[in-house]
Amino acid sequence: MIRHINDMIPVKPATVLWALIRRDLLLGVRQKSQIYQPLVFQLLVVTMFPLGLGAGAKTLASIAPAVIWVLALLASLLTLDHIFKVDHEDGSLETYALSAVPLPASVLAKATAHWLLTGLPLTVFSPIIAVLMHLPESAFGVMMGSLLLGTPTISLIGAMGSALTMSLRHGGLLLTVLVMPLLAPVLIFGASAILESTLGNSASGQLLALTAILVFSLTLVPFAAATAIRINLE
Repeated sequence: MIRHINDMIPVKPATVLWALIRRDLLLGVRQKSQIYQPLVFQLLVVTMFPLGLGAGAKTLASIAPAVIWVLALLASLLTLDHIFKVDHEDGSLETYALSAVPLPASVLAKATAHWLLTGLPLTVFSPIIAVLMHLPESAFGVMMGSLLLGTPTISLIGAMGSALTMSLRHGGLLLTVLVMPLLAPVLIFGASAILESTLGNSASGQLLALTAILVFSLTLVPFAAATAIRINLE
């Protein structure tokens, strides 16, 4: 029936994708937890470092690049499980699969909405974390640049993991196990870029590597996630 309706009514793919992104954004804003939970998690964890280490500003600044990126990665993992699970439970995924819009494009729209709700707020919030960790102000630009390049990759690879585990009742742990090894290069290059910036060196190599990973993920991940969705719907 849906297939016949799509044949009768011309639909612009861009309009459908924007509607999908807008729907997820509205749901995220109404629920609020998808936005606030990662930020509160970051803030709570970063305040534990001075208490646990009992260290001064110099020691905190030396570990800041790794801490900032580890917190961004872990905070993003909190919401990855919800990218497709709700749509799978209410039957929306079947509509995506049968619509005139290619399923990989719908996957990309879902990943974009997740990044706008999680990755972008984490990037905007990162200077506060950097100040608490006594990161030099000269490294703030590279820090935010690395997060702007790296967090979309987290959303994309997380979407693939969510597509693989969406039919499981408690698939959050399995999703984490699946995506963490794939996200290790993002963590390495992101933290390395900030570290090089604090040392006064150029971080262009690390930022280029993050860009290459993002382009690679944009090219392949939507198709892999779409395949996983079709397998789960069969």
